[in-house]
Amino acid sequence: MPTDAQYQRLLAFRTALRGFDQWSRQAAEEHGLTHTQHQLLLAIRGSSTVGGPSIGEVAEALFIRHHTATELIDRTQQLGLVDRCRSPEDARRVQLRLTGRGRQILGELTAVHLEELRRLGPLLALPHGPDPDRGGNLK
Repeated sequence: MPTDAQYQRLLAFRTALRGFDQWSRQAAEEHGLTHTQHQLLLAIRGSSTVGGPSIGEVAEALFIRHHTATELIDRTQQLGLVDRCRSPEDARRVQLRLTGRGRQILGELTAVHLEELRRLGPLLALPHGPDPDRGGNLK
């Protein structure tokens, strides 16, 4: 059975996580983006796929359906933040890349997000070490 301290730790973690999400939404709005557009830029830039991720890869990273990702990409492309490019290896494959403006906005957002994560770090850290009240199980 979880201890009072574990419930308190879990509550603090979830509260910090929700607070970060709300803060992140506001930061995106201040840069002229929706929260999902910011997440799209991050999914593209953070992808390890050579040449950029496919629409399907982005949909998977964002936990959305392919057609929803396509609509999001369309709207973000209209803002001049994303480009679609045909893969040189397979012309059927469309890959996504950030434009210069997309890289700039994402860079600004990432800088403030990293600072906020540094501030929240202690609340978001996973518990370490055994809990003597739990017979040596992790806290």
